[in-house]
Amino acid sequence: MQHIYAQLPVADRAEVVVCGGGTAGAFAAIAAAREGREALLVEQLGMLGGSATAALVTPVMHSGIEGDPPCSYLSDLVRDRLLARGACEPDGRAFDPLQLKIVLEELCRESGVRILYHTFIPQAVAQGARVDSVVIANKAGLARVQGGVFIDCTGDGDVCVRAGANYTQGAPDTGVNQPMSLRYLVGGIDMHALRRQFEELKRQTGLDNSADVSGDGRRMYAACVKNRPFPLSALFEEAVQRGDLLEEDHLYWQAFHVPGRPGSMAVNSPEFFTRINGASPQDLTLAQLEGKRRILRQMAFYRKYLRGFENAYLAEIAALVGVRESREIATDYVLTAEDLFAKRKHDDMFCQSNYPIDVHGLVLSNTRLDGPGQDGRPWYDIPMRCLYVKGFDNLLVAGRCLGADFAAQASVRVQQSVRSSGEAAGIAAALALQEGVSPRMLPPQAVRARMVARGARYAE
Repeated sequence: MQHIYAQLPVADRAEVVVCGGGTAGAFAAIAAAREGREALLVEQLGMLGGSATAALVTPVMHSGIEGDPPCSYLSDLVRDRLLARGACEPDGRAFDPLQLKIVLEELCRESGVRILYHTFIPQAVAQGARVDSVVIANKAGLARVQGGVFIDCTGDGDVCVRAGANYTQGAPDTGVNQPMSLRYLVGGIDMHALRRQFEELKRQTGLDNSADVSGDGRRMYAACVKNRPFPLSALFEEAVQRGDLLEEDHLYWQAFHVPGRPGSMAVNSPEFFTRINGASPQDLTLAQLEGKRRILRQMAFYRKYLRGFENAYLAEIAALVGVRESREIATDYVLTAEDLFAKRKHDDMFCQSNYPIDVHGLVLSNTRLDGPGQDGRPWYDIPMRCLYVKGFDNLLVAGRCLGADFAAQASVRVQQSVRSSGEAAGIAAALALQEGVSPRMLPPQAVRARMVARGARYAE
């Protein structure tokens, strides 16, 4: 079939073609352009940031390493810009998704990245071990974009799969993916009233976890997971018994403050446990349709059971479904759970992490990676070979679908690793073009050395 697509007109060309403008894609395009390469970024929505912005996934999770090294120089640039606007915390972890969209666009345009919004990539045209072009679909119709190096940052490995790359999907014993979520923002909360209720609940239950509002009302965190002890558990259980919530609303609920938006919280819920294939348009549609019903039910619960929500309002519902895991692409090296537990190190590493193996489901499994490795350093790292798509010379993958097995992916899917992978892929593409070689032929430490020269910070 690929010869049919090869007949489509060529609409554009670029040295580096980044497919998908989520977090990894934005970082990849910016990094490649800052190395002096012509970068084109193709994105299905009208914004950058993907899960972090369109899916409202905030905050950035801690890497689990002392000092929380970002393993990315661009991550520090993003933090500094957000901080100057009052749109993130000093450590850069909690942030305002709206402001992040703007910052990523600014960095792209200042770096010389060309952005093509409202464009899907339904197919790739490969000739042997090389990708010649990707097919784009937008208001102008169907066409092709040719490139020197392609970076798949679609989150689901769409370009890799269409080019013919191998992949796995879901848990190895069942093939079932991790649950998806449809997140939302709530505004107009009286945080001081909510704080007083939280303090009362803590005294009544004797629990002092996951129900916190700072004295100034600017920071909050709350959570409630079924069958685990939380100060809010009794309220959720009562609401389920009275029919104000359903059991699924109690299975997993989490809320975070949003910097720069006083009286607001970002909610990591509702979560879906069936029909959860992030590469299925039917499942994604169902999540949007059913998710809005659940969100309205949860809003009614807040107003009835929580203080400070008398004037609260639904501020935003995610335009993008929060997909934790779908396809994992076959790469030169596939990171495994064994690598994580052994705290294995690699000569060609680009990112360090000690984030737990965080597998969501009807029963939440959060496996901490405690203890040091044999070298005494308490973290694992991710090698560049996890970005080189097996069987292709000019195709890389970055983001949550990089080369990792199901368990390892549950650790590397977070923003810190995703940002670092995009930056590494963009620099690898640029260096490969400069040297006239396939990215996998670069010296093992070349990409990380360039990242460090640019200001990326790592643990020692």
